[in-house]
Amino acid sequence: MQKRARLIAGFLAVLIIFSLVACSADKNNLAANIDPADAVLSDLPVYSCTWRMAEFLDGTSYDKFMHDNDQRFRSLKTFTEKLKSSEEIAFAPYTCNPVELLDLTIPDQCMVNYGTDFAEESVYDIAGETATAAEALQADDTLFDLFPLQVAEGREFTGDDYEYLGKGKIPVILGMAYKETFSIGDTFEGYYLSERFTFEVIGFAEGGSYFYNSGEGRPVPYDRYIIMPYASVSEDSEMGRILLLQQICGLITDMNGRDHALKQVNEWLAESGLEDWIGKITISNDSLKLIVSHYLK
Repeated sequence: MQKRARLIAGFLAVLIIFSLVACSADKNNLAANIDPADAVLSDLPVYSCTWRMAEFLDGTSYDKFMHDNDQRFRSLKTFTEKLKSSEEIAFAPYTCNPVELLDLTIPDQCMVNYGTDFAEESVYDIAGETATAAEALQADDTLFDLFPLQVAEGREFTGDDYEYLGKGKIPVILGMAYKETFSIGDTFEGYYLSERFTFEVIGFAEGGSYFYNSGEGRPVPYDRYIIMPYASVSEDSEMGRILLLQQICGLITDMNGRDHALKQVNEWLAESGLEDWIGKITISNDSLKLIVSHYLK
């Protein structure tokens, strides 16, 4: 349990920055293997005004958000609604928090820390059950608009799939690396953000497609990921607050430029009652075009 506690603490720290560990392949080898025709970015100029947005709350601000009355929760709800409904700015929330799979053998490449010296730390004990930390992506359709997710078998996510809080079951689309492990309709047990869920396989992603992983700073294949719909958060709870906070991390596009996007975000924070968060919600200086272009050479 101590080992799990340390690992969970590390996972929750990812909420502050947005994503996780290094991938299996060497960066230069991956870059050489990516074919621009494989829809890494189908129309690169569109992304010249897209950046990473993340939150960097200090410990005091985070504790205040998690433990005060529901005012902060409602303020953050208001802020996220402004982000999503804006006609000037497009926002695609997503993150890569792992899922702890219980008593299940999965392909090595799907494990957190695969290809590193820490691979063995991805398997540990939780209350007498063997847990394996697996790579997972949480997102909604706005990310898949940027980085197309083609379903080779099964179905895509629908509106109802995002309403799983309180129901205990999460629909998932699996990368092709899982094709020999699961079939459509299979279920498995695991922990997501320390809460136990049942996961149901509704589809398999077409192999060879990529998305931009902020934690690694480069495109990575969907193949080794458990792909989850972002939970719709309506009621205040500990899990709801964590998920809502995650959902202000993602990719932000503003054709008027990065400074305009940051100015607008700061105005929305103030309007939502989160003035003290100004400066703690950041937008990277390097555009997605600049970052991804490096891997398309």
